[in-house]
Amino acid sequence: MRRNTIKEMLKAGQCVYGTSLEDCLVPEMPVILARAGLDFFFVDTEHCTTSYAQIQALCRTAYALDIVPLVRVAENRSELIARTLDVGAMGIIVPRIHSADAGRAALEVMKFPPLGHRGFGLRSIVTDLHGESAAEEIESCNRETLVVLMIESKQGLEHVEEIALLPGLDVLFIGPYDLTLSLGIVEQFDNPDFWKAVDRVIAACGAAGVAAGIQTSNMSLLKEARARGARFLLYGSDATILFSGFRRVMSELKDTQV
Repeated sequence: MRRNTIKEMLKAGQCVYGTSLEDCLVPEMPVILARAGLDFFFVDTEHCTTSYAQIQALCRTAYALDIVPLVRVAENRSELIARTLDVGAMGIIVPRIHSADAGRAALEVMKFPPLGHRGFGLRSIVTDLHGESAAEEIESCNRETLVVLMIESKQGLEHVEEIALLPGLDVLFIGPYDLTLSLGIVEQFDNPDFWKAVDRVIAACGAAGVAAGIQTSNMSLLKEARARGARFLLYGSDATILFSGFRRVMSELKDTQV
């Protein structure tokens, strides 16, 4: 498996910047994202109609451009995580982690023995046909695969310190909409209880030596989260960025107010 540059950057205490692909699932998209200066993207399979063939094509293009392709799986299920890794994802984002046991189960699927129980089925999209031994490929996959668990519920927040300490974890990723929904303050991103929750996740990550992350189309919110210590930072998605960009350009062109 190739080097995971964002994993290295996070371990060095740096911020990494990305977005998600939900609707524009063509191999040209990683070209645009890489040239725009993003460090990574994730392909969303939780809320979108993404195929494994599309994921593999996006990963192949990403490899050529040194932008890191991740995938958010639909559920914390071994067959979804394992197959997604086998088509080229360099890391997995697992939604709705409510306990340390759930996080541990996800981690064990992503890692080969002795760290987990991932099955050996490495394909050319992962190995690039370099011809390393099975032992070498296993070691590199265990080392380079990025593990991202989502904290997006009151229950997950209550166990966040324990989850953050799981061996092999790289990032705890806040889902702001689901988290505020679970807290009974949906979309109230100026509510002190929301920021109290964000700070708790960031503090747990800091104590455990892993990164905290968040995704939003609200630039002020994203910058505030970064100022508080979040380092895995995603702005919007393909559709939201395209929409806002075209809307702004059309407003300017037609001399109207958005």
